[in-house]
Amino acid sequence: MSPSIHKSVYLFGYPIAHSAAPTLHNMCFQSIGSPCEYERWSTTKVDQKVIDELRSHTSGGAAVTMPLKAEILKHLDEISPESYATGACNTVVRVPREDGSIKLVGTNTDFLGVRNSLVSALQAQFPETPFDISQTYPTGQASGMVIGGGATTRSAVHALYTLGMNPIFLANRDAEEVKVTIEEFASKRKGGKGVELIHLTGVDEVERYLGQDAEDRKPGVAMIVGAIPAIAPKTFEERMVYTIATHIFTMPFQAGPTDSTSSPNPLPLPSTRLFLDMAYKPRLTPLLKIGSALGWQTIGGIQAMIEQGLAQQRMWKVGSASLEVACDKTLLGEETERKARELVENMKDITVTELEVDRALT
Repeated sequence: MSPSIHKSVYLFGYPIAHSAAPTLHNMCFQSIGSPCEYERWSTTKVDQKVIDELRSHTSGGAAVTMPLKAEILKHLDEISPESYATGACNTVVRVPREDGSIKLVGTNTDFLGVRNSLVSALQAQFPETPFDISQTYPTGQASGMVIGGGATTRSAVHALYTLGMNPIFLANRDAEEVKVTIEEFASKRKGGKGVELIHLTGVDEVERYLGQDAEDRKPGVAMIVGAIPAIAPKTFEERMVYTIATHIFTMPFQAGPTDSTSSPNPLPLPSTRLFLDMAYKPRLTPLLKIGSALGWQTIGGIQAMIEQGLAQQRMWKVGSASLEVACDKTLLGEETERKARELVENMKDITVTELEVDRALT
């Protein structure tokens, strides 16, 4: 990327006037001496103007948010396994071909926000243990859980699965939403291999799969990801989600019998189990309070926001959508990453004072 040519990196989606991403990314661009500038492009459609901008020589890539994460996929030259698995793209990387041309590759760093937040917390528990992106838990050692059923849930499921957790339990107020998620992941299983998703609808089912006397007991839950708004539950279904989560928070962990050949360099089981809540308004959510009170190590959603943003920065800098690049903490430099974390952790919510205009209608 020539330092003499200004590059625009747009956030495509709507509404986005409230997004704090420009503050984070522009600080990173300035810190590493990049010619890029991150800007908002409010739109409800992936129209020709968006495509022309992405393919322009002044484009440095893009971020994509709702409602365009699925729609953008058909307009790209290539999508990563992560976008395929989750059915969503939140990052477009301009990747050079051997002939000098550029291809647009769509990937998903939302799942890396989940994965890398959990791995960072795990590393803090084992500071003397080296970690790398290839490490997973052995097959059958640990289960995971996601509280939710929508788009964020898909990213969380993929993150837990890539860490070696299987099965993954789901709890959500909307049974139909969970059914669609399960069907989508099931359609991508090949040869019987892939993530096994189990919908928990009550405490009796928790005991059926994880109880001491369960006939077909699944491995204990080592990590949980919350993917629902931090709103006090009101309906029966919403209250049941909290009941199920609380019940699992109280259950002792018991590892399952493992296949040692499935992970030659296994991840260590957390000494204190991990709960990441993707919601961060307020920073201390009801679920974080419950998890902490019941002895879990809690991680605020702001950490996932930071991790997914840093993964985007690394990909845009190198021009690669690979996981190795996305997780390489040396690419931006220790000082840039420190400043980025400090900035986001102390950032106040943006107050929108003007009407946001949908550029698809202009």
